[in-house]
Amino acid sequence: MNRLRRPNRRSGKEAGVSLLVGLVMLVVLSLLAVSAVRLGNLNLRIVGNQQVKNEATAAARQAIEKVMGTVSSFATPIAQSFSIDINNDGVADYTVQTAAPVCLQMVAADGYSVDFAASAPQDTYWDISAVATDNRTGTTVTVHQGAKVRMASTATCP
Repeated sequence: MNRLRRPNRRSGKEAGVSLLVGLVMLVVLSLLAVSAVRLGNLNLRIVGNQQVKNEATAAARQAIEKVMGTVSSFATPIAQSFSIDINNDGVADYTVQTAAPVCLQMVAADGYSVDFAASAPQDTYWDISAVATDNRTGTTVTVHQGAKVRMASTATCP
């Protein structure tokens, strides 16, 4: 009475379902991998752009420091151009154009008595702007810097 039991045969409708599910999963995983690679590339470009912007800002600030380092820049303000090498490889990475410093205000320096008011030095307030351009990509950044300069009593605000 013991019959050999045969394994159940699946109906024809179920044949190949596991293959189909496997292919669908493979497609989904492939799409996830492609989107991860694209997202990584996008993030890399964003970080690269931010680095170029930060370097251009640093180059503009370096040029402004050169302008502020000489008193003649305020006695006779002129526009200047600088070549800045950020990575010290001997090749100029940025060209920076500084506009002539603009005198915003001139007031007598504090702390002098009325008797010496005519000979008291003048505190002058300036706006210095610089436009840095990346020589490789053409990216430009504009930076403004304020400065207070104490000048002689005979100085005028040009």
